Amino acid sequence: MTRFRNISIRKKILVSMLAFTLIPILLVSIVAITITYKTMRDQLIYDHRMSSGWLQDRLAVENSDMMDRFYEFEVDKDVKADILRWCTQDGSLDYSARWRIITVMNTVISMDSNINSIELFNMAENEVLIAERSGARVDESGERLTQWEQRGDALQSNQAFLRSGNEILACHQIHRFDDKQPIALVVFHLRPYHLEGILDEIKTVPEETILVFNDQNEVMVADYGTDWNMDTGLVEGIRRELAEGDRKEASYDDQFWFYRSVSGGKMQILLTIPNQTIVDALFPTVASSIFVAIIAVLASVVCSVVYSKAISRPIRDLSEEMKTITLNEYSGSTLESREDEIGILQDSFNHMITRNKELIAQQYQAKLEKRNAQLRALQAQINPHFMYNTLQVIGGMALEKDAPEVYSVTLALSDIMRYSLNFSKEMVCLEEEVEYLKSYVMIQNERFGGKVQLKLDLEPGTLKCLIPKLILQPLAENSFEHGLLEKAGDWILTVESHITSDGELLICVRDNGIGFDSERLKQIREKIENDTVKALRSGSHIGLANVHARIKLRSAKEGHGVSIDSSPETGTTVSVRMQALYEEGE
Repeated sequence: MTRFRNISIRKKILVSMLAFTLIPILLVSIVAITITYKTMRDQLIYDHRMSSGWLQDRLAVENSDMMDRFYEFEVDKDVKADILRWCTQDGSLDYSARWRIITVMNTVISMDSNINSIELFNMAENEVLIAERSGARVDESGERLTQWEQRGDALQSNQAFLRSGNEILACHQIHRFDDKQPIALVVFHLRPYHLEGILDEIKTVPEETILVFNDQNEVMVADYGTDWNMDTGLVEGIRRELAEGDRKEASYDDQFWFYRSVSGGKMQILLTIPNQTIVDALFPTVASSIFVAIIAVLASVVCSVVYSKAISRPIRDLSEEMKTITLNEYSGSTLESREDEIGILQDSFNHMITRNKELIAQQYQAKLEKRNAQLRALQAQINPHFMYNTLQVIGGMALEKDAPEVYSVTLALSDIMRYSLNFSKEMVCLEEEVEYLKSYVMIQNERFGGKVQLKLDLEPGTLKCLIPKLILQPLAENSFEHGLLEKAGDWILTVESHITSDGELLICVRDNGIGFDSERLKQIREKIENDTVKALRSGSHIGLANVHARIKLRSAKEGHGVSIDSSPETGTTVSVRMQALYEEGE
């Protein structure tokens, strides 16, 4: 499973598609081939079953026709009387009687070309009347009745078939009416070609074997298959089992056997066909099914390869671009624009790269600003103790000269210098920044004759929030320079702070100055946004753009930074929004 997770997406898609297509195709093909084989095998067996049934009916018709010819000797009363007199009374056969009997015999011979001759045996006198196509004669029976006499007494004598050399003997015994005693025997000497022709017509494949038995279970006529080599004893055992059992069809020794009885057992049919012949007959169809299955499998493989390549190509292209990309050289994706899920991945990747470049630029600017601040601190910290001591001397002189205002201004300026020149912390509490702002406003109040009123509306929960150092003084300075200088009457500077419902810190510096009109306000807002980078690069700590840029460096979230609202009627309000942060432990 781990190895599967580590292979490429194309191979995963290919393997999955092959699994989901080949398995059903193989299963369907196997089931279809199996069903086809079974169906066709059953059909072939059914065809041979019908063939054996047709042969049974055909031989039954032949037996019926043969019986009709035998009845020619019993239907004619004169002929029947002549036979009775010859066989039971004085044993003589006068000319008229002989002529009538021979006429019937010749008529039967002329009606059936398969009959070579007819014999009428006198069972009492050992005589036989023979009618041939060349003529008729009376002769001694001799050994002609040997086969008939060897038949068992339990066998029927109405119609029987015997094989004698190249002929088939069809026998019918004539009985005396009053005591049912046999008095004569009629024997037709038949050519076997007619029955052999019937067997040849019914035969469907060269390997098929058809055996026709008489009621003595002797083979009377046969049409052997090309590969026939069955043992006679085995064949007889199979015939007997099928004849005596309920099943008339069975499979033995790689052969399929069909048994039928004709005319109450006067003839018996045993048809057999090798199982291999059935398999060979099914082979073209099964081979075609296998060929179609192979074509389907190959088509599935080809389609899976092509489809997996087409699906995975955008992913592979995106992967290659991700592996080879460098931020410095990246100017946008070269991949084709898409509207699907892969297109979403491409857009997300492009957005990520753009965002990373922005973050790297911000980090770079932050480090650059920090370095510049450190340089400025080094420049500003040229003997700071000397400056503090000098301010203390000035303050002491002011007290000696009875000038407390000068002392207050000097003390406030000393606090401002100490706060602004301390670069040990970049983030300070809002409370510290407000104290610094108070010192700045106090100096401005001395400058402008006490016109400035500083109002603080600070939510207690915001006093410990961390903010970038020195961001309130530029906002207050902006109010003095652009709003309050030309304002008559008292100048009111209000500082408010609270935590928003989103957990953000909002600081508002509001004045009651002359404000800006809408056109000037629009220009100031654009300047704040456009001058952000310039403010950072210039190193200036003056102005709204600088405050906005410093906040944006720490949080690029939408809405964070400086915003301004102003009107000539209400004055100007500068709002600073940032994430509310606290020192650890607060």
